[in-house]
Amino acid sequence: MKKALLIVNPDSGKQDGKSLARRIASAIEGSFESVDCRLSACADDVRGWAREARESGVDALFVMGGDGTAGLALRGLFDGASEGGSMPAFGIVPGGTGNGLARTLGLPSDPEQAIAAYDFSATRPLDVGFVDDEPFAYTVTAGTLPEGIRDVPSEAKSRFGFLAYAASELLRIGSDERHMLRIVVDGREIVEDVSSFVAFSANALVNDFTTAHDTRVDSGKMHLIALKSASVQSLLSILPDVLARSIDENDQVLFLHGESIEVSCLDGSLTCGVDGDDGPSLPVRLTVRPGALQMFALRSDR
Repeated sequence: MKKALLIVNPDSGKQDGKSLARRIASAIEGSFESVDCRLSACADDVRGWAREARESGVDALFVMGGDGTAGLALRGLFDGASEGGSMPAFGIVPGGTGNGLARTLGLPSDPEQAIAAYDFSATRPLDVGFVDDEPFAYTVTAGTLPEGIRDVPSEAKSRFGFLAYAASELLRIGSDERHMLRIVVDGREIVEDVSSFVAFSANALVNDFTTAHDTRVDSGKMHLIALKSASVQSLLSILPDVLARSIDENDQVLFLHGESIEVSCLDGSLTCGVDGDDGPSLPVRLTVRPGALQMFALRSDR
């Protein structure tokens, strides 16, 4: 491949973004004729540069940051794109706090180790999830517990990392606020009181909780896990099934799968989070485009 673009969110994560960006760009340069490294100052930079990469025929797009930065890049890539049109090969470099997408793809959490893990001579398909026709990188969430993640200030994330998320979540344990949701999976309707839900096309953490459904990055499915109650009693009842990797068998949990999932709130207003940031209010429609991107393969895939 000839041309690569590296988009860096220098404010993401806890490391010195500018210094790290130089090292990552240097590591990539050995595999491409030219590498353009750009440091974003705002969300519009990430979206605009990703769209420019597609429109200008760049061979590879690398994005360094957290799930929010990756989601912005995906929205730029698909902005104005025709379905099935040409896309640059995609590489994520973990540089944020949670880095859920990077974990799901099997990448090391260290940015330089992640670059070393890629095999730039091969690619593999990556499904892309959409919420109301907007792509997202990792998750769409709503409810009491996900609000804890969205409420963590950027300064706290930079200073304390994952501990900032954990502290915010602990403050919400025991809250039993619920909403009546209508969930339609491939035409099949479910109405249930729900405390929180998370939807995704692939999620490495879920594979640690159940052996019944392997949420691969190229399964062509959207998945949704809903927690009926966040009370202490309910959470304690789930713990044995989490440890046994059988959470899908717990009556406090809904684990749903389909090509299309629609979620609406029947008793009020509920705002979603998308990749850890504020997103649309319910109702939303969740879909997946199988193999919409080609990501670089990992050396461990050989």
